[in-house]
Amino acid sequence: MANLSELLPSLIKKIKKYHSLYEKNEMAVREQIVSPILKNLGWDTENPEEVRPNITIEEGIPDYTLIKNEKKILFIEVKNLSIDIEQKGVIRQLANYSFSEGTRYGIATNGVLWFLVRSFQEGTTLADRIIWKVNLIDEESTAILRKISTISKTNIDHIEDLVKKSQILGEIWQSLLNEPAGMIKAIIPEVQLFILQSYSNYQFEEIEIEEFLKEKIEMMLSGKSEENYMNDTPMPVIAIWQDKKLQRMILKDEIIEIRNNYEILVNTANWLINNDRLKSSDCPLAIGGGKRFLINTVPEHKNGISFSNPKELSNGLWIETHQAKKQLVDYAYRLLQAFGFSSDILKIE
Repeated sequence: MANLSELLPSLIKKIKKYHSLYEKNEMAVREQIVSPILKNLGWDTENPEEVRPNITIEEGIPDYTLIKNEKKILFIEVKNLSIDIEQKGVIRQLANYSFSEGTRYGIATNGVLWFLVRSFQEGTTLADRIIWKVNLIDEESTAILRKISTISKTNIDHIEDLVKKSQILGEIWQSLLNEPAGMIKAIIPEVQLFILQSYSNYQFEEIEIEEFLKEKIEMMLSGKSEENYMNDTPMPVIAIWQDKKLQRMILKDEIIEIRNNYEILVNTANWLINNDRLKSSDCPLAIGGGKRFLINTVPEHKNGISFSNPKELSNGLWIETHQAKKQLVDYAYRLLQAFGFSSDILKIE
């Protein structure tokens, strides 16, 4: 994997420089992006005992078939860079290859985006079976290596364990996203020790450290730079984060107790439903544009990817609550405005 970490910077540079070529030429994507990655994952792309391009199987002709111990073990479907591989058709094509040949997983890629897809799992949708996705340009190299190493020649025999470990870590991270207070509490002792060792002449109250870390972690989870975070001007929400803990929300004349941060958004949506505003006919509902829905009749986005943290509303609709605290409140304000209400009717105490 050390070789792949060295390859990635030059590969990314090449993708950016010849982006227009890779948008039009699938063969260039295969030979100049996918094949080098496979080589650095330990696969001998020139050895038909390990890698075979374009072999015909019952469901079609996958671009690559990886073979180990004389058995087909993984199919790879490659598209050019202009193709949105998140569309269901591409993923379904790959899943059909894998299912028909009895392989458990497959890879779909356009060179930049890579998906690992499970061919079948009872009681799941196609979107549910996307195990991981990675973007070579936008993600950190450590995340790229951790995911793509799943299909290295060495690791592919243990892919089930690696997939399960990835799911466990994903659940832990989601829990931290939903309730970052635990993350802050864990970091405070380390900050206090650093201050004691390096700046012993200065005394900090624990609340000072806690508020500082809260601001930084919320900024990190929102995905904004410090400058953009400080200059951001959403609804009147800044004062809310001075409180140590959210306890209740007041929506017009209704007082609602809060136990989890996501309940701010869920309760706002249910209030709109109870007031005969938010209906199935309003869905899918996107706030902020892009391919992500906030509310839908099924828990998935425009591109077929499942909601990261779906919650079912009182009328059977689904809402995406995968946001930091600040975003949850901002979306609640926007949701009220989308249905003709002033954001002033919502207060958090």
